[in-house]
Amino acid sequence: MMDRADKEDMLARWDDYGYATYGQLKLMDTVVTAKNNISLVHATLNWIAALEFPVDSVVEPFKDQVDTTKDDHVQAVKELNLGQCFVCKSLQYGVDFLDFRENLWLHSSSIVGGLLMLRETYQAVGVINLRFHEFDAPDQKLRTARGFLPDDTSYERVISVINVGNHWAAFLVDVPTKRCYLFDPLHLDSNIWIVKEEVLNVVEKVLGLTDQLQCEVLAGCTQRDGYSCGLWCLVVLELLLFGARPSSWNDYWSDTLYDVVGYLRLRFLRKIIDLQSHFTVAE
Repeated sequence: MMDRADKEDMLARWDDYGYATYGQLKLMDTVVTAKNNISLVHATLNWIAALEFPVDSVVEPFKDQVDTTKDDHVQAVKELNLGQCFVCKSLQYGVDFLDFRENLWLHSSSIVGGLLMLRETYQAVGVINLRFHEFDAPDQKLRTARGFLPDDTSYERVISVINVGNHWAAFLVDVPTKRCYLFDPLHLDSNIWIVKEEVLNVVEKVLGLTDQLQCEVLAGCTQRDGYSCGLWCLVVLELLLFGARPSSWNDYWSDTLYDVVGYLRLRFLRKIIDLQSHFTVAE
């Protein structure tokens, strides 16, 4: 162990090697992390190589990557910064974006990447920091929710996705009409209640719309597995940003999207990788 009084920094010992210092252990950890990250990259490249999907099943606004070659996607993944970067002062790890591959459950970093990609893709869109839901204290919730500066008066739509218990649910606030659309891929009343409470108690205050929002539940998309909730939240939010509303949902949504889950995952991954060049790399 480290003895500060005697300035000893030997933390571990192997019979066939001897003692290892803190610096050596830190280097070992870096090497192991790098190996693991490279393995994730290879898994992603193998997934891309094997991915097939019916092109005719893709609908707008998701067609923008259908003509992109696999070689192009592979090159983008190889150039992905796997290390740390800052997004609005929030520390992210580029390797986490690889959660979009195969049938993995999306973690917070991937969801944040997807939300910020939507903010950059569509006009006048703000993002509520999804991590506000992790806190209990009202002031901390408000402070965290404002992390991505969603209260800019130029924003007409504000979006987010929150974890309601190992499951993602989403909302979009249409500021001019003062309506909020709530979405749970499983359509559970308990999940919708959680999202609605956060919208009414936190999001309204952040946006200066206290007691003004009318909430409406969107039920036009249903999760069909145990791991794609995050993906469908992002898909539904993009459709809403593209112009869909509950009254016109069938004009935008197509059940054929269930047949192209792999493509949708790859599309979000690629667009987030393209966005990463705008992030500040951590030293």
